[in-house]
Amino acid sequence: MKALGWILLCNALTISVAAAQTPDMKGDWVGKTNTIIAGVGGPHWPDSKGTWEKPLLAQRDITLRIVGQDDRRFWGESIIAGDTASGGAVTSEPFIGTLSKTGDRVMMSDTDGYFIGDLSGTTLSYCYLQAGARQANDKPAVVTCNDVTKR
Repeated sequence: MKALGWILLCNALTISVAAAQTPDMKGDWVGKTNTIIAGVGGPHWPDSKGTWEKPLLAQRDITLRIVGQDDRRFWGESIIAGDTASGGAVTSEPFIGTLSKTGDRVMMSDTDGYFIGDLSGTTLSYCYLQAGARQANDKPAVVTCNDVTKR
């Protein structure tokens, strides 16, 4: 009987620890983009004239604003500052995401691409991928790897 009590106590502690491991994602995560683009346009890069032979290399302020969370699932919007040299506007795009069971991996999707990253404390290191068309005018290809910190 003592063994059964011990097993039940251990299971209860394991469940409590697992539940406590889900990080709170809500809030603003801020950083800078390190983006490479082949293609024209797109909502965040309207002045892009990057090509497959000579891609645009861009860096802008980014905020991942997470407004809701239910267990491991979360949602919000990415906000990218406009290009100050050309007076560009701030743009935003909604996304949804989830944490891995261990709480250290992040997978997200917006309206046209995917985020995959690692979470360590208040730092999210992720890469974003958006497939483009062979003809650069059709749809831009975008790749960026960024570190954002929760504020």
